[in-house]
Amino acid sequence: MLGLKNSNYAGVLGIGLNPSSMHASHLYMDFNLFSVNSNMGNDYVFIGAQQFNDLVFRGEEPVYYTSEGERRNFSIYRNNGLKYGNVGAEIYGPGGMMVYGKHAFGFSTAMRTYSSFTNLPPDMANFIYEAIDYNAQHNIEYSHDKPIRMGSLSWTELNFSYAYNFRRYKWDYWSAGITIKPLFGMAGVFTNLNKVDYEVFSDTTAYIYDASFDYGYAVPIDPETNEYTGNPFFQGFGFGVDIGVTYQFTTKGHGNGVFDRLCEQVYDDYNYKIGVSLLDLGYIKFSKNAGLRNYENVETYWDKASDTLSVNSINDLNRKIDYYFSDSPDQNIEADKITMQTPPALSIQFDYHFKKSVYFNTTLIYGFNIGRAYVKRASVWAFTPRLETSKIEVSLPISFYEWDWAQPRIGFALRYGNFFFGFDRLNTMLGINDFTGFDFYFGLRLNLTRNFRMQYVKGNCNPRIDRNIETFDFRNF
Repeated sequence: MLGLKNSNYAGVLGIGLNPSSMHASHLYMDFNLFSVNSNMGNDYVFIGAQQFNDLVFRGEEPVYYTSEGERRNFSIYRNNGLKYGNVGAEIYGPGGMMVYGKHAFGFSTAMRTYSSFTNLPPDMANFIYEAIDYNAQHNIEYSHDKPIRMGSLSWTELNFSYAYNFRRYKWDYWSAGITIKPLFGMAGVFTNLNKVDYEVFSDTTAYIYDASFDYGYAVPIDPETNEYTGNPFFQGFGFGVDIGVTYQFTTKGHGNGVFDRLCEQVYDDYNYKIGVSLLDLGYIKFSKNAGLRNYENVETYWDKASDTLSVNSINDLNRKIDYYFSDSPDQNIEADKITMQTPPALSIQFDYHFKKSVYFNTTLIYGFNIGRAYVKRASVWAFTPRLETSKIEVSLPISFYEWDWAQPRIGFALRYGNFFFGFDRLNTMLGINDFTGFDFYFGLRLNLTRNFRMQYVKGNCNPRIDRNIETFDFRNF
């Protein structure tokens, strides 16, 4: 949502990028009704630019083929680099914010899901795409000691936000903010392949010489029967926090802060502002339908003819892994619960007010890892020029995922009154780059409409109506 979240009219949705931005908003009040953000990025699979255009504008499915002539709807990059991938979706429900003097308060709700994989070696990536009958990689011993990680986490959160303008002096404006988030886990899965040495001999035989790996899961189904077990919103519980600070070098200093009505609060325009924030520092503990297993320095031989164990449930999968990698059943069970980390990130935002309604923004979101079981947020750097007014706003974010400078993502975002939407991959539609991911978002808010007197712009007050109790006049009402 980088086409929206850096706006001075982002309101409650801007809190997700930096909670201190709430106080510096051009709005003194904002309400979100319903908003959606979905995104994906990777450097493993792709659809060519022309094939993507044929799919979007003509409805023609892209067609690719493996070396064995098997049909696929996408292709893969066959370079020697380690592969990554991220998929995320966020649904923002009812929420709101209010600025009162030096204080700002916010509340919002969201349902979020993230999945990621990192450090996938090219030989494994080729086997996944080509299948085990890929002759070009048979009878080669591969060795990997850089951990290959995969994770997926879904949760619902309640966000309680507070921001405080702790310093105003001449042209300097400082605010700090925090969001406390109770988290309700819905499902979580992770696996870490810490090292592996293996060789595939044919499409029916392979040997793992040495491997160390662990995996954990917590899902709202019975692990033995795969039957749904109840409310998915209460599989686990945890807490998260966002913290941030914003500095503005204002254009004309600042107002005296005296007001009788909320709408009389003054918006302090700026020449530039800088924000720094830490996002999604948190965890969720799962104890229902959960399991954690660990295997150290194990080996196994696989032969297709003798592989007769079926997998119809989670416990079937556990038993099959035990059959190949354990001396006795269940000896590698570590716990019947797991704790997963939410995808943390460091963000830095710089916004320059060029002239009148024209702004230039650059934002860095750096995803990093905490703990053993986690989902990694993609690192993103973006440059966004925008035209911003209270009624309409247009922005053109140009973003780069995971430092892939050869695959820019050119986007477009529009806000008109209460409604907004945005997307990227304009360069793919123009035939410039392959399709490797997307970012699409839209939403409806109540903040910039005269309907119901909901035009919550600072300094924009309706004329005060004086009501004379002693002399009744219907014109006073």
